[in-house]
This record gives sequence, structure tokens and C-alpha cells, in this order.
Amino acid sequence: MKTKEEFQQHLIEKAMKDPDFRMKLLENPKAVIEEEIGVKIPGSVDIKVLEEDPKTVYLILPCTQAQSEETVLTETDLEMIGGGWGGGWDPTYTFIGCPCR
Repeated sequence: MKTKEEFQQHLIEKAMKDPDFRMKLLENPKAVIEEEIGVKIPGSVDIKVLEEDPKTVYLILPCTQAQSEETVLTETDLEMIGGGWGGGWDPTYTFIGCPCR
């Protein structure tokens, strides 16, 4: 998985096939995603999973530049973003967009 979209698709496909995984993802998305990517997500990051129904559709808008300028990162967040990941793909940056672009 290399992009946010690919990772999201992976989660969706797994949740569609595995009802237990789906329930865990809805109840505690941060823990499930941490387990999937093998990386601890900073405490300052909140993850929400929404489940559509036949009468409700969600549109997710990315954060604006103004929002990202207001984001205050901890030293841990900066270390996670700034270095230390040697695999070429940082799942926390790619999936969560920490900080948003």
C-alpha cells in the first residue's frame, strides 16, 4: 500500500469481508489502524470511521491550508514526520496526512 486511497480501500475491503473487523474499526478505529500499519499514531490525531446507510452519504473534505497552519505538533509528531522511517512510505503521513497538506 502506497497511498491513502489504497490503504482506505484495503480497510474497506477487509471490513466488507470480515464483520468482526468492521465492528472493531467502527468502535476503535485508531487502535485497528495502528495494528494494520504497525505504527503508533500520535495522541493528537483523532480518527473517525463513518458508516453510510441507504439514506446518508458522506463527503470528506481535506483540511485547508489555514487549518494546517493552526496545527501544533509535539516533538514526537515532528520526529515521526521528520525522520526515522526508512521504508520510503510513512503510513502515518500518507494515511493520516500529519500535518495535513
